Amino acid sequence: MKMKVAFLNCKSHGDCSVITFKENYKKACIVIDGGENKKSAGALSDYLKKENIRTINLLIGTHIDSDHINGLKYFVKDQADKKENGDSYVDIDGYWGAMPSENHAADYLPELSGETDEPDYKFSWQSFVIQSVKQNDDLIEELNRLGVKISYPAIDNVQDNPFNNIDIKLLNPDTQIPSDSILKKAMGIPDSIEINNEEINLSEFISLIEDHYEKMAIEAKRNANNQSIVVKIRLKKAKEWSFLFTGDAEEEAWESMLDNGKVSKYLRSKVLKIPHHGSGKNGISIAGIKKVKPEYSINLVGQKHGLPDEDLLTEINSIGSSIFCPIRNQSSNHKSACFNVSASECPAKNNSSDIEFVIDSKTGDCEIFPQNRKCKHNWA
Repeated sequence: MKMKVAFLNCKSHGDCSVITFKENYKKACIVIDGGENKKSAGALSDYLKKENIRTINLLIGTHIDSDHINGLKYFVKDQADKKENGDSYVDIDGYWGAMPSENHAADYLPELSGETDEPDYKFSWQSFVIQSVKQNDDLIEELNRLGVKISYPAIDNVQDNPFNNIDIKLLNPDTQIPSDSILKKAMGIPDSIEINNEEINLSEFISLIEDHYEKMAIEAKRNANNQSIVVKIRLKKAKEWSFLFTGDAEEEAWESMLDNGKVSKYLRSKVLKIPHHGSGKNGISIAGIKKVKPEYSINLVGQKHGLPDEDLLTEINSIGSSIFCPIRNQSSNHKSACFNVSASECPAKNNSSDIEFVIDSKTGDCEIFPQNRKCKHNWA
């Protein structure tokens, strides 16, 4: 039996990974996240078609951020529409994801309830949080329309492993919270605002309030990231090949996982999906990198946010881990650490491609496609 783990070039910003393997003499499939828009949904559909996948046995949306679940929303909606129209569709047996809001996010800001291909959060983290919560609610609605069994896993609500040949270990979050609790934090009224200037005018006072709201929204976003579902997946017959999928887990989540003895012993993994698109400020901690100690590290990133960061790549490089990227962030708006790396050192510069690991369960041998794909730049 062979297991294939594919980190997709999802045609935009965000994460999307597909794991296929044999289960009861049939091909089984796990999908983790789906990028941020219709292009990402299309990339996922194309890959499943290429692999002849008609059923996703387990779909995982790691957390509410648009660049992880908005593409899933479009994908699931498309399958639900096809099912209702009597057309061929991809079925989904089960879903693990973030708990939806108790009150739909559209109730908070009705003007954001319309469909958009790209989330509009260019000017406000508060808008980003609202959009993220709404899109998670919409995804849950589409999953219900398709008839999918939905679960909200956590350390205090561990789900049964639905597979015989694959181990799935849940490592985060400790507990699930309704996503509108994150929204309420972003929309919260400040208890107090520090004013250092006694002669402050109304315009300056309003600006202080707006700054406070943005700080609260950024903190709410961090809370959402730290709610990321983190799972370790490996073949039972080739246990040396383990894959750690991390969503956007930030430093607080890593501290929690490292401090929990029952969790930390499972963090060591052969392959790390780098959390938060290679952010050195809001991603995996140095202690986390040293604990996981991956031989291979995969960075899923688009043309946004100036990611990945050099300090994180340097830390990963320092432990001897090979870095792979399906695409390269070449945006000139906010330059990433990779922006000036030469094409000879960066195979992703002119050659966007899915990254695939194919493991033979009998021998433990692994082939990585495309070949000669790892980053050759020395980040030391």
